[in-house]
Amino acid sequence: MSVSVQQILADAKRLAGRLKDHDSSADLLLSQAQAMFCQVDAMKEYQEELVELNTAAHQRPHLDLIANIQQENRQLRALENENKELKSALEEHQNTLELIMSKYRQQISRLLEASHTEKNLVHLLPDTRKAEEQAEKINDMIGVMETAIKLDDSYVQKEIELFSKLTTENRVTRRAVPNVF
Repeated sequence: MSVSVQQILADAKRLAGRLKDHDSSADLLLSQAQAMFCQVDAMKEYQEELVELNTAAHQRPHLDLIANIQQENRQLRALENENKELKSALEEHQNTLELIMSKYRQQISRLLEASHTEKNLVHLLPDTRKAEEQAEKINDMIGVMETAIKLDDSYVQKEIELFSKLTTENRVTRRAVPNVF
């Protein structure tokens, strides 16, 4: 079997083409390998930074962090409920205070009317004894009214102290729970 020069040249060209293909494939593989090494380096760097962050975070696992966040969420919900209760208590307190003040004003106006009536009765009634009895009754009524006013004032003071205490307690509780959001 004899091989001609042209066949040898054709084979050489074909082999040269294959060498070029292999060379470009090798270049591609080298660039991919280099990219892979860069990616591995980046992953190593990421892992090192992650280890540093975990060390900085006192190596608290994610489950602990999630549990703490859930606990803080429950505390926040409890505080929100407490705030709602405090608001309703405040509204109730204000309504009670308005009612007390309204009653107080009514009593004062009745006292003034009674005082004017007493003065008019003294002048109108010819019998001084009756006038004195009525004046005494009015004075007794004034004493009762003053006692009622003192009791109302005492109740209002207690309500104000309770409100102040609840407000302070709410403020302290808010400061004790760290801000999550």
